[in-house]
Amino acid sequence: MSRRPVTAALICQNESKKIARALSSVAWCDEIVLVDGGSTDDTLQIARNPAAPWAGKIRVLERPFDSFRRQRNFSLESSQNDWIFVLDCDEACTPELRDRLISILSEANPHPTWKVHRQEYFLGRPIYYGIWNPSYQDRFFNRQGVAYVNEIHEYPKYPVEPKRIHEVIEHAPEFHPEHFLQKMNKYTSIEARDRVMAGQRTNWFRIVTSGPAMFFKNYFYYKAYRDGMHGLVISVLEGVSRWVRHVKIWQYQNEIKDRGENAS
Repeated sequence: MSRRPVTAALICQNESKKIARALSSVAWCDEIVLVDGGSTDDTLQIARNPAAPWAGKIRVLERPFDSFRRQRNFSLESSQNDWIFVLDCDEACTPELRDRLISILSEANPHPTWKVHRQEYFLGRPIYYGIWNPSYQDRFFNRQGVAYVNEIHEYPKYPVEPKRIHEVIEHAPEFHPEHFLQKMNKYTSIEARDRVMAGQRTNWFRIVTSGPAMFFKNYFYYKAYRDGMHGLVISVLEGVSRWVRHVKIWQYQNEIKDRGENAS
């Protein structure tokens, strides 16, 4: 039987340096839905290039960014097809993965939900150990009964247990410390606020120990040392991320406390 049609769903904001790689890798899909959250660089011009290999398949939708979850759900709702392949703008679908997805779409009764292996990189080198692995992402599914949850580290909540696809999505090979720190600052703020609103609190002991605990967990327990110097640096950065998150939790919990005291 002929395969079922599939939509590649992406969200973006100021991704001019990476968007062409991502879109080129999903030009085989029947439709590409790109939801832009307010880019001020050349992202939209690149996406709308009439000479690009994805031209004729892409629909660029502009929606002011209010959360990752809402942007993702809008991309699903805007799709013309039930089968969805989700890709981030700093990723690429490999030819091997493309062939695997086409094979699943050609089955008589395909399983509706899948996790896809993502190959992580750091400073141009593939990473195989530490908490970044194994990296399987919820990226390929029939959208019926599926919706994204969580404001940060959003994911589609599947109605049935997913199976795994081992052919890979390739993350950005040039991922570097500056990029990690930029994402860390943004995501730890959202995470800290969410945790405080959910009732979580921190203290001096957690602030002091969270960083070293994360470093040792990643470097030794998850064997990041096997990735050499790259694994060591990633372990340090992950430790810093945990430190920063607890410091921000402390900040927000004090702001709530001060507001309560002022109100009284």
